[in-house]
Amino acid sequence: MRFRRNRYGHALLKDALAAMTTTDRDCFKRFAPVVTACVGAVAGWMLSLAAVVVICAGPAQAADAKQAKYASIAYDANTGDTLFETFASDTRYPASLTKIMTLYMAFDLIDKNRLSLDSTIPVSAQAAAQPPSKLGFEVGDKIRLIDAIKALVTKSANDVAVAIAEKIAGSEEAFARLMTKRAREIGMKNTVFKNASGLPDDGQVTTARDMVTLAMRLQDDFPEHYKLFATRYFSYGGKTYKNHNTLLGTVQGVDGIKTGYIRASGFNLVSSVKRDGKHVIAVVFGGKTARSRNTHMRSIIARALKQASTRKTRKPLLIAKPRPVLRPSLPTQKPVIDQAIEVGRADPPPEPRQTVRIAKVRRHDFLRSPAPEIIPPAPAAPQPVAADRGRAPGTLQDQLAALLANSGIADVSRGPEQGSAADEGGQQQQVESVRGSYIIQVGAFSSQQEAEAQLRAVAQRADQILTGYDQRTETVAKGARTIYRARFAGFESNAATAACTELRRRSIDCFVTRSQ
Repeated sequence: MRFRRNRYGHALLKDALAAMTTTDRDCFKRFAPVVTACVGAVAGWMLSLAAVVVICAGPAQAADAKQAKYASIAYDANTGDTLFETFASDTRYPASLTKIMTLYMAFDLIDKNRLSLDSTIPVSAQAAAQPPSKLGFEVGDKIRLIDAIKALVTKSANDVAVAIAEKIAGSEEAFARLMTKRAREIGMKNTVFKNASGLPDDGQVTTARDMVTLAMRLQDDFPEHYKLFATRYFSYGGKTYKNHNTLLGTVQGVDGIKTGYIRASGFNLVSSVKRDGKHVIAVVFGGKTARSRNTHMRSIIARALKQASTRKTRKPLLIAKPRPVLRPSLPTQKPVIDQAIEVGRADPPPEPRQTVRIAKVRRHDFLRSPAPEIIPPAPAAPQPVAADRGRAPGTLQDQLAALLANSGIADVSRGPEQGSAADEGGQQQQVESVRGSYIIQVGAFSSQQEAEAQLRAVAQRADQILTGYDQRTETVAKGARTIYRARFAGFESNAATAACTELRRRSIDCFVTRSQ
């Protein structure tokens, strides 16, 4: 038997032989080839084992890293059952799936008539400075809300997301707080939003299960608006953008909803598919590439549809619905909002345009001295003056007049006998206002009956703020349609400003304009 010399074993033997006697050395040399081979084999095995450990450790670490990003879930929207899941309750980074919540917030305000699809969204320096993906606006540019929605659905434009956030909440930080609050209300228990776009932020997290909840609530609460998620192409500014969700049009029954990617999250996707009476919502987090993510989503959808039910037994989710905003009773038919509501700007702006600034609402102690009386010329009979009674004005308008007088500003919109004086029967006298040129508008509607109903509702909710001022509806042609504006008229500038401020404090939308 011949043994191959092994350099590891041979080195060890040289050291051993140097320490031996001549007799021991001669005896040992006869067995040297065997010993050398054995020692070398053991050393080689040890090195091979170490190499295997090193080689295997790399993929294992990569698998752990991938697992930290991956999550998936399939949900039966007909029954409300989870069909299968993997890490569905573990926190992940949402990336641009965040924009689903941004759109949910916008849809909510549209349904409440606080915004319309034709509302104008201005682009600030903060919005224009966002990194891609974006449309590339300049500071001061504007975009209609309907175009902004499509830009988020298809292009996933970060600049547009920030512009929407600032339009709704004044700043992206404030908007993110509103998003998180609403997420809790609709059942997203483990989601925190830090921005409107999904750009990297260590504090912005969600789960696959929460994303199913959001997708389901979006379809339950805003079924008509949800159809916009099926938009495959969007044209704006001479360019056409294709939806990043390439499952639209390639997988039967897919009707939305959104993709997302940042390095920390991998490639994410929320999908909704309706086929053969079945309705499945599926979520994938942590795809290595967009292609592999889509392939995995196809397999999840195929598997889920085999298990899904055609029977609709699920009731729409009604988790912690927000309390309704206190506002006057509105007609059952939705009003036509011809322009985004902006306090202090006329609709349409007069020529030349005159801006009326609405003062901030501040707390004031009620005056304990009576409002100064304006004595009419040549009165028929002198009236007793209650200057020493020390009581507060009887109405909000009396308080307003007193405050204006105290500040040195005269409110000439009030007639000489308008106030809180009582007649002999103890009843408050009906006042007569001097006609001013300013108007408070409280809505625009598709019929005169709706406008009149709005005027009655606001007058009732406003107590005596609007007492003595005219209620009127004005007809305006807007292209092929006609709208009817509900307005209170006869104000002077200061009185209109103060009255509208008080109405808005009571959650009644209004703005001030000047009659033409």
